Amino acid sequence: MKLNSYLLTFLLIFLFPPLVAWGQAQETYADEQRLQQVRRKEAMLFKPESPAEAIQETFDILGFGVPSFSISNHANGTEESYLHQLRVSYPLLISGGKSNIQIIFYGIGDKVPYSVVKEDTGAIVYFPLQVHDQLRTRVEQAIASRKKVQLRINIKPSGFREAVWLIN
Repeated sequence: MKLNSYLLTFLLIFLFPPLVAWGQAQETYADEQRLQQVRRKEAMLFKPESPAEAIQETFDILGFGVPSFSISNHANGTEESYLHQLRVSYPLLISGGKSNIQIIFYGIGDKVPYSVVKEDTGAIVYFPLQVHDQLRTRVEQAIASRKKVQLRINIKPSGFREAVWLIN
């Protein structure tokens, strides 16, 4: 009988506190998940727009058009006045003579809500400025060696957006 009471005491002292702590940790985790969802909703900076049906288009690229360079900032007297945003943009020359596709390379401090923006007459595709030289060189080399170069744009109703360079 004494052995059973010692065993019960042992179990209560050494096993019960970890079980209680585990239950509290699970409850804390669930609370944190709910708080993160609320914070995400409060932190939304724009109302996302997505198409009703998935969009996938592929364009045959013939080359880059004439680039334009821009630099901007908001000189409002705050610390953010010193943050300048650099953009380099190119119209893409695509087969069929249309050049309504524009590639914009954005700088480090630039905030871009979408990687791809599809418009009725064309599209704008955003890439970080860090890949400018490598991407442009690779595309121009492929075009010069008469390889097929394509740009595929995918936009899904879930909000997923991507632009993929296909170099064959």
